[in-house]
Amino acid sequence: MPTINLAGTNQALDTSLPTVYSAFKLLYDDLGVMRSCADRMDLKPHEGVSKRLINYGRQSVYALSDGVDMAQAQEISDSVTIYTPSEVGGHVWIAGTTMRRIQDPNLLRTMGRNLANAYDLKEDTDGTAILTSFVPIMGTAGDVISPGFIAGAMARLAIGNDRTTPEPFPGPYFGVLHPLHALVLAGRLVPYGTTAAGGTAYGVNTGAHVGTTVGPGRTSVSDDIIRNGLNAVAEVAGAIIKRDANIAVNSDDDASGAVFSKEGLKYISEIEPKVEMEPGRKTMRGAMEVITWGSYVWGVYRSSASGCEILADASLPTS
Repeated sequence: MPTINLAGTNQALDTSLPTVYSAFKLLYDDLGVMRSCADRMDLKPHEGVSKRLINYGRQSVYALSDGVDMAQAQEISDSVTIYTPSEVGGHVWIAGTTMRRIQDPNLLRTMGRNLANAYDLKEDTDGTAILTSFVPIMGTAGDVISPGFIAGAMARLAIGNDRTTPEPFPGPYFGVLHPLHALVLAGRLVPYGTTAAGGTAYGVNTGAHVGTTVGPGRTSVSDDIIRNGLNAVAEVAGAIIKRDANIAVNSDDDASGAVFSKEGLKYISEIEPKVEMEPGRKTMRGAMEVITWGSYVWGVYRSSASGCEILADASLPTS
């Protein structure tokens, strides 16, 4: 039997083969939904450092006596809400030797896309963090979300969380939830249950989601959720439901989303993000700098009337 010389690891020709990479991939991020839910305003050049919104106080009218002059002259009041954008950005340097030697000919463009994704992630994460600024809270730590959370929040929005002097904000209304909130919400809309009678509700705050059967009340909407999962949960109690994985989950497995009027969530853009590529000085011998930057701020308007924080369990599914 003749000797067969093979090329490869631990073979006769084990150092002769080049290392060839087949593809160059970026990691995936949830770039989020917050911009689509916000009332956007632009801070234009020469408008100062902040966007300032004025709202006037209420006036009153009274019953009048016939033939008697009005005597209830009132003062006009106003208040201001201030939103001040700040810059965010990132950059990388790529050496000239790297540009010449690396196998990926699109490295520069790929790093530009990577920085753009990082900007979008930062922007959306900042947006989800502002959801806790809505003052009324539906739920407490350890609670498991249900359609009633959304219905209750929408009822509070209908009166601006004030039974004495209602201040209902206009639609559209959004419910931005963590995907692990939405999982249980979808299961309880089907409704899944552990018994045919549906006696035990779907989902507990340890992450157990044993839906062994479908309880009474199944509808065509339920079937759509069974087939298409979370994507089928489009609207609950008048709120458009959106999922955002950038909502932070705390050490107790709880997370805060919100149900709110679009007018109550503000996104102030001063400079839209841009990606720029610049060569370094000549002494850097072909090095390239890739930068992205922009300026924005998130805020809420009339936080006690325009939205409700939704606090609920976001445990990872275990069953």
